[in-house]
Amino acid sequence: MWKPLTLLAVLGVAASPAIAQEDWDVWETAHEAEGAIAASTGSGSPVTLLGAFGISTNRVLDNGLEIGAVGRFEVQHDHPARAGFSGIPEGFEGVPGGWQGGFSGLAASAGREHVGTRGQLEQAFVYAEGGYGEVRLGRDKGVAARFHEGAPSVFVKASAANPVLDPTGQAYIRTDHDLTGPALKASYESPRLLGVRAGMSFTPSADVRGLDRDPARRLVGSPELSIESAAEVSLNVSRRLRESGVRLQAALAYSRAHVSASVTPDIYGTIETWSAGASAEFDTITIGASALGSNNGAESGPADYSAWTIGLTKRAFSLDFGVDFGEASDDLTGLESESWSLGVAREVTDGVRIAGGYRSQTTRQTRVGLLSLPMNRDSAEGVVLEITLSL
Repeated sequence: MWKPLTLLAVLGVAASPAIAQEDWDVWETAHEAEGAIAASTGSGSPVTLLGAFGISTNRVLDNGLEIGAVGRFEVQHDHPARAGFSGIPEGFEGVPGGWQGGFSGLAASAGREHVGTRGQLEQAFVYAEGGYGEVRLGRDKGVAARFHEGAPSVFVKASAANPVLDPTGQAYIRTDHDLTGPALKASYESPRLLGVRAGMSFTPSADVRGLDRDPARRLVGSPELSIESAAEVSLNVSRRLRESGVRLQAALAYSRAHVSASVTPDIYGTIETWSAGASAEFDTITIGASALGSNNGAESGPADYSAWTIGLTKRAFSLDFGVDFGEASDDLTGLESESWSLGVAREVTDGVRIAGGYRSQTTRQTRVGLLSLPMNRDSAEGVVLEITLSL
């Protein structure tokens, strides 16, 4: 109960400078709605769905300061075993475990937890932006995730890395550095000077079940984790070369937080994560790559999570062609995964886009922590179809 009250208090304090302003009807308001469906003929292959509605309002005060508020509510029906990116790796049920990665969200367990359709307030923040930068207070992603740059994909929601919708349940590649999800936080972003922008975020508690990042999810046989006092810093660079017209973008981020568990508290401690990514946009070609590494918050035993991905898209004949490849490794579960895909997309009408392609995902597991196991291998290969709509 205290979290919604805290959020209301924060929003009220942040909006107080506008109370003294006149002309309250001078506000610019916009709204957006989107939907998506993604399915695959690979292993598991459920149909996954997304619906979202967002609204924002802002005004410019007499002193030139822009203030505003943003809200976004989403509903998802994702893979039942991998909702929120966390879960038990597909095909690895019945493996003794007990630990869960503080960043990866992966765990080995004797059972599986299935999650159905979920709704969530993903954004609810107020902001103030002026000559000294922007401040945000409320529910939102941290700067490390917002500043992310990396490999392009023809898939908007069902990309092989950092997917919003995961039809196969085997997308283990995560490089977007989303540590805290939509938890209540305070963020600051500097003005962009010479193409460079810096930012920082602080999240007192990440105990919020987001749709694409779920630090609060408790898996069967694993202790309930708590991520607190999460601090993030990030740099983002965006420059267009005048002579060639090529746009270069890059990002670098680091985060640190305290992780504890309801049982076996000596296992967890400080979670540290770093990430880097870059892309180059030419006239019809975009290429990019990203990488991430995290100690997963474990104080003893092998637990590091790492992932990288590279991709290229080409625009031709009113179509977007793309290819990407990536790998991920999670020492806590002994999981090693690689994925590649080929695809093509087309905007068939204003706001309606269709993408399709072939994807191969292979996962291997030889141990859990220090415990060696017989080779366990699983794969998902098949056609992926994605339809996105925006209003």
